[in-house]
Amino acid sequence: RGERCSGQLVISADGGEATIGVSCTPLRQGDKEIPATVRMVRYVQAGKTRTADIIGHETQCNHPAGIDRAVWYEVNVPQDAEPGVYQGSIVATAPGCESARQDIEIQVEQAVLPKPQDWKMHLDLWQYPFSVARWHDVEPWSEEHFALMRPLMKRLAEAGQKCITCTLLDEAWNAQTYDWYPSMVRWIRGKDGVMRYDYAILDKWIHFMHDEIGIRGQISCYSMLPWHLKIQYFDEATGQTAYLEATPGKAAFEELWAPFLRDFHRHMQKKGWAEKTCISIDERPDHMVREAMRLVQENAPTFRIASAVDRPSALTNEVYSISPVITHAGTALGDMLRQRKAAGKITTFYVCLHPRVPNTFTTSAPAEAEWLGFFAAANHLDGFLRWAYNAWNRNPMQCTDFGSWPTGDCFLVYPGNRSSIRFERLRDGIEEYEKIALLRARAGESPQAAAAIERMNARLSAIFTVERSTAMQHAQDVAQARSIIAETLRALSGGQ
Repeated sequence: RGERCSGQLVISADGGEATIGVSCTPLRQGDKEIPATVRMVRYVQAGKTRTADIIGHETQCNHPAGIDRAVWYEVNVPQDAEPGVYQGSIVATAPGCESARQDIEIQVEQAVLPKPQDWKMHLDLWQYPFSVARWHDVEPWSEEHFALMRPLMKRLAEAGQKCITCTLLDEAWNAQTYDWYPSMVRWIRGKDGVMRYDYAILDKWIHFMHDEIGIRGQISCYSMLPWHLKIQYFDEATGQTAYLEATPGKAAFEELWAPFLRDFHRHMQKKGWAEKTCISIDERPDHMVREAMRLVQENAPTFRIASAVDRPSALTNEVYSISPVITHAGTALGDMLRQRKAAGKITTFYVCLHPRVPNTFTTSAPAEAEWLGFFAAANHLDGFLRWAYNAWNRNPMQCTDFGSWPTGDCFLVYPGNRSSIRFERLRDGIEEYEKIALLRARAGESPQAAAAIERMNARLSAIFTVERSTAMQHAQDVAQARSIIAETLRALSGGQ
């Protein structure tokens, strides 16, 4: 109960081109009903192939003969649904043809999944508000912009997102996306030579995401260590934009960042956000991170450091939130992970353009996305990070390629609040993570419960390893893991 069930079906058609429509009945158990939806899946160019990925809003489309048409079926089981077996059907129609019907059956268990805002996984998918403004041709930070972002960011919150992505300066990642990512803080050097800071846009964004959308775990601010190590500011004396270079270890770095950190810390304390604020760092060398950490500790002691790293080091173990790439996630396990958990620190992992498998590219096998959630759960990691929720290319509805990145690397969802098969499968993995957490919490109920949980943990940890991650058995692994969860639930429920 409280779970989303979904799946892909395919319609095959003979004859000439026709308008195909799909509909579905509610799922019923006696006089009890659970609503369901079915929608057409749109195809997109991904490299040299056409791939079914965009879960549209449409329930009909013109369909040429000889081509299979994918549709997406979804059921959101209410938390108060009556347990038992529910049945319904999906119907496909075309003019002059008999309808085609697919019966659906689901088994609703007594167990209840919490609401997404209460999920345990530390999910961090970076947001790109400027892609929304550009695609829809609206003024950034206008009412129209926020209205367009609202359903898209609600979708993210409903996947359990914990982090708000913010920028302290222009292009912290040195223009790696189609859309420029400007600063949410305006740096202004007055005619007196003193730097001051305008947080108006940052405040609008955080209030929107935190108060309205409901993403309230962490405010991730990028970055004291941008890839270009430069700060853009407006110089009132000249009326021009100018730049300062601030390299860690040089006097200019402290002269620039120490006053900002003190001012920013005061501002975030006034807003009530200081304890959620992280100065976030993306794949920077240890000597740079050390300097940033020192300045934060000296000038903004409530703030913490979050860092995506290639592999953890002795220094990154001191960081509040670390996220190694999956191929080096094993270096964060064992004693290091136990020590970090005891200290209240967060340890996640990420995938990006690397590795090729498992991943969430448009051409990735859908089970790979779900596999990632199981990997986090099996290894007792706190969550998952990915660098791009919606960094759209020029025309994402036609093609998912961009630059030298693997196709689909830059975004998981599409304009117009359209989901994707890979995003929904990633969300499935997050739900499985939450189920495993709920089962583990029951280990203290009895010796029998403890033994069942121990068996579950051992079986999952044997499947979801770094070494097996590229074994191309993700669908089999996911199916086996789902069976393990079902068996463990039955054991905890007395075999019922």
